[in-house]
Amino acid sequence: MFRQEDFATWSELEVHVREQLRVNAEASREDSAHYSSLLFRGQANCDWPLETTLERADAPFSELSEYYRAVAVAQNQVETFTTRRWEEIDYLAVAKNLQSYDALRFGRLPGYEFLAYLRHHGFPSPLLDWSRSLYVAAFFAVQAPKSERVAIFGYQEHAGEGKFDSSDSSRIFAFGPNVRTHPRHFLQQGEYTLCCQFLEGTWHFKSHATVFGRGEDAQDHLWKFTFPASEAPVVLEQLEQYNINAYSLLQSEEALMQTLARRLLKR
Repeated sequence: MFRQEDFATWSELEVHVREQLRVNAEASREDSAHYSSLLFRGQANCDWPLETTLERADAPFSELSEYYRAVAVAQNQVETFTTRRWEEIDYLAVAKNLQSYDALRFGRLPGYEFLAYLRHHGFPSPLLDWSRSLYVAAFFAVQAPKSERVAIFGYQEHAGEGKFDSSDSSRIFAFGPNVRTHPRHFLQQGEYTLCCQFLEGTWHFKSHATVFGRGEDAQDHLWKFTFPASEAPVVLEQLEQYNINAYSLLQSEEALMQTLARRLLKR
């Protein structure tokens, strides 16, 4: 299910989403069925599609196993220059495992820790990053707007019933927050999703939009909330009161300078 809602101000959007979160929490308490918490993603242009950095990189392959081949080659070089170590990714073993339809349906994503690390450092990734915080998502939407309106996406995996899928359709896999990776993952309250379809005996990447367009009522709900980019100063001022800024979320020297400049030069 996909729904777009356009707001005149940030405060209207905030009130609307907070009410939606309240209703969702009440349904979870009163109903024996499972309602997932909402995940949020901010985008600086409301017209940008919901796509992964791997999609934007226009990679010359569609199979998940081929991505693991590239990641396995990158791992030795990343470990050499960073002196960090991760569990070795056995490309051949992963490729064989991905020939099973149940490979992603049960268990953990192979090399999840390293894949999350790569995603945080700019390596094209099939993982779409979300935050459990509306306000973290709002920061990334308004820190540097690219159009007259910005957007915050809200995603809910389970909406009252168990999740159903079939071998002839794409599916979104949600991976929880518990992964040992860069501190930014926890500072941003991050989680990740992956969209794939089992085709010709292995798993292939698919766009998240292929799932949201099916109109399913009990799973994979997506909302797109838009509001004017002119609201950015109001939002950033509010977020600063919550100590949500470039430095608190990114922890880099560049982010520190950006945060200090905003605090000291904004007037």
